[in-house]
Amino acid sequence: MSEVAFSVAAVGLILLLGVFLKHLSEQRGYPLTLFLLLLGILVGPILGWFNPGENLVSVSSFITLALILVLFDAGMGMKIKKMYKEFASPFTYGIMTVLITTFFVATIFRYLLNLDWIFALLFGSLLASTDLTIISPIFKSLKVRPQLKEYIKMESSINSIFAAVLVVVLINFVNTGTELTLSLGLLNEGVRTLLYNIFVGAGIGLLLGYAILRFIHTLSMGEMPHIVMFGALFFTYALSEIVGASGIATALSVGIVFGNSRMKIPKIVKSFGGEMELILVTFVYVILGAIINFEIIKASILPALLLIFAVYFSRFIGTRYFAKKFKNAEKFLILSSPRGITCAVLTLSYAKLFPNPDLIIGLIFSVVLVSSLSMFILPKTVESI
Repeated sequence: MSEVAFSVAAVGLILLLGVFLKHLSEQRGYPLTLFLLLLGILVGPILGWFNPGENLVSVSSFITLALILVLFDAGMGMKIKKMYKEFASPFTYGIMTVLITTFFVATIFRYLLNLDWIFALLFGSLLASTDLTIISPIFKSLKVRPQLKEYIKMESSINSIFAAVLVVVLINFVNTGTELTLSLGLLNEGVRTLLYNIFVGAGIGLLLGYAILRFIHTLSMGEMPHIVMFGALFFTYALSEIVGASGIATALSVGIVFGNSRMKIPKIVKSFGGEMELILVTFVYVILGAIINFEIIKASILPALLLIFAVYFSRFIGTRYFAKKFKNAEKFLILSSPRGITCAVLTLSYAKLFPNPDLIIGLIFSVVLVSSLSMFILPKTVESI
């Protein structure tokens, strides 16, 4: 009984600290990610209170729920009318930075870690997305043009989506045991897989998303539209996965439907969704911090430093050639976009497929940690350029 009480107390404490740290992040402009990672390190490797590896099935299910909510929220934030006016530039930049990061990291670590090309590309794609939720609080302490805010928000959404879909396509190759070669037949198979994942998954999301929205619009507060909404969202994701499509594209599409509909969405849906996302995101970062094996990181410090350089150099190349219209200070802000929840969730979901999962988690953790730490120097740096 004491162990149960201790576990319940730990969960409650983590939730309370998550709310406090989120408030601190919004008020002071500090990256929430960093504090949650440090909290995970404290309760995991340092104190030994929390070991996510003891129940990987539960952790995996929890991570999947977090991914669904994060992508739904990303879709909610994508305003089609705004994107239509300034879509080309952030779309090109978002896609190109994902591709550059994926292939640059894959080329280096294909040989450094002795990985097959599929796993090397998967490793690169796990690191290709950035996270607006980390950098958004920084905007409050900086004088940033609205156009730049919209650009970063749009680009971050696009690169997260594309990176996530790319991960799903590569996972399909891994699960089917297909070797990645340059043969035309395999290329066609990859394209068909990509198109099926995206369009069938997105189609399911758009159709069922609209049906869900219409249904909850008819519900009264007593009929709990927020519970119906998120239950239907999780079911829709599962349905897409069952038919072999991308549940990621489905969750995103449902969010787009909700974010761009003229129908009034009950306020409780938005507030409840934000609360659920905070709970899940808090535990995702705590799990990532708690699952770290510092002995492995210590033994792999040089590969970690090389990986950090590769990730930032890839984004530097993308920023230099595909974000030319911004000033130097604004380019630095774009360049500094940190790795966040999408990267963390995808890593925790699929690292187990690698021959050396603990090393993969440790290396990606180093990028997430350094990119979060960089947010502390961002305000002074931007103002001084």
